[in-house]
Amino acid sequence: MKKRILLDKDCKKLLFIVNPVAGRKLFKKSFPEMIQVFMEAGYLVTTYLTQGPRDAERYAELCGADYDRVVCLGGDGTFAQVIAGLRRCGREVPVGYIPAGSSNDFGALHHLSSNLVTAAHDAVTGQVKAVDYGIFNDVGFVYIAAFGAFIATSYATPQDLKNVLGRPAYFLDVMRELPRIRAERLRITANGETFEGDFIFGAVTNNTNVSGIVSLPEGTVVTDDGQFEVVLIEKLTTLPELSDAVYSVLTGDFISKQIIFFHASEITIEYLGTPMDWTLDGEFHKGEQKVVIRNEQKALHVFVPEGPLPEEPLP
Repeated sequence: MKKRILLDKDCKKLLFIVNPVAGRKLFKKSFPEMIQVFMEAGYLVTTYLTQGPRDAERYAELCGADYDRVVCLGGDGTFAQVIAGLRRCGREVPVGYIPAGSSNDFGALHHLSSNLVTAAHDAVTGQVKAVDYGIFNDVGFVYIAAFGAFIATSYATPQDLKNVLGRPAYFLDVMRELPRIRAERLRITANGETFEGDFIFGAVTNNTNVSGIVSLPEGTVVTDDGQFEVVLIEKLTTLPELSDAVYSVLTGDFISKQIIFFHASEITIEYLGTPMDWTLDGEFHKGEQKVVIRNEQKALHVFVPEGPLPEEPLP
């Protein structure tokens, strides 16, 4: 028999923002149990199902300030939208995340459970972890801003294929994209230095792995140090160079001489030719002639499981 819950008129209010098409849509089976978890924690729950692109951001901004806590269920893109909306809602509201997308890189890095009910419990009873947040010109992102080769798959891979195959779907689209790779001339400024080159790919990230496609060298990522990890791949002219580059980004073993890797708290990227489109946390962003990306140290607060916070690798 389920525990009977009695809520008084002064109980706390929780807004549950759900992306109904995220991942494999498995949340439907666990939905009653998640609501039960929230209620047992003393919350009166309002559920909002997103209606389309950017709707999570719009609704979080519009209504987030009216709640004591917001919990998001969806993929990393949906979570990023909720964070962006809450930052403009006029009040700091605690936010929890239930990773339920086809690729949950942010959740995996921060040890959020893949069990939806367990993640729901952590979203209302866990401890707060402060991590870095990114600003892309005037748009926020949670863990990744990237352009060029390999990244179109994060927003172009059909949702139904991602739901069925998960990470392998991204890999299949990477291989399909290779013949269309193009390079653009860039001027890059970071850490007081400026250099130019022809690049096919760039990522500014705070994660060790992006959709199973781009992996960073082991021990290089610290999520609250105020520094992003920057990966750039120069123009490839031979098949061995292409092979080394693909191997490097997939494994995190940067054997390719065409890869430039460094840390930076702020980076400016200027396109001297045609701007490439970007992905921010897996969501499409139209290319701009000049991009300034900066790190807001420990500006994002996320609920993680109770207990000692996992130690992060030294930079």
